[in-house]
Amino acid sequence: MALLKKTTAEPYRIPSLAEADPKLAALLQRQSDLYALQSKLNSELRDLQKQIDVAGDKGPRVSASIAELLGDEADSGPVLRKQAADIRAKLDDVETAIEIVRRRLSDAKGPASLAVCQIVKPEYGRRVAVVAKALETLAAARADYDDLRNQFEAEDVQWTHLVPISLGFLGDPRDGHIPRFMREVKEAGYV
Repeated sequence: MALLKKTTAEPYRIPSLAEADPKLAALLQRQSDLYALQSKLNSELRDLQKQIDVAGDKGPRVSASIAELLGDEADSGPVLRKQAADIRAKLDDVETAIEIVRRRLSDAKGPASLAVCQIVKPEYGRRVAVVAKALETLAAARADYDDLRNQFEAEDVQWTHLVPISLGFLGDPRDGHIPRFMREVKEAGYV
């Protein structure tokens, strides 16, 4: 039963798209940096909004220089609101940049996938060839089985006592799953 003996293939790891393509890796890093900046700006905006809420509405607003002339405490509201507006503008820019990076990543995945395929092609081919070899062995075993079954039928032997096994899941012996697979493998150049 050597055919049914389970063999373990050497561990093999397909490289990530970023490992195979430095351009895509740089885009992923840029995306990560933009998300971090977005998070930081959102946090700053929340903190500013809390300060604005605490400052509340203290009557008519005057500039810091006029408040100084009047001897009043400067109203922090306008300054905080200006800072919040600046952060919102930066957030808009960051969100636009994130969307652009997303599109660039989408465009870069094709070339990066091609790079991964070029790296992995020898291992993929080796594994396809192993499957093809196993299926060739299976096809030969099936031909032997079909030959014996045909002999039973030619001799008009009632062989149901042996519990006939159907190999229909393999498809037709001449144009079933195995022959189709073998054609595809040969056309692809793996065997």
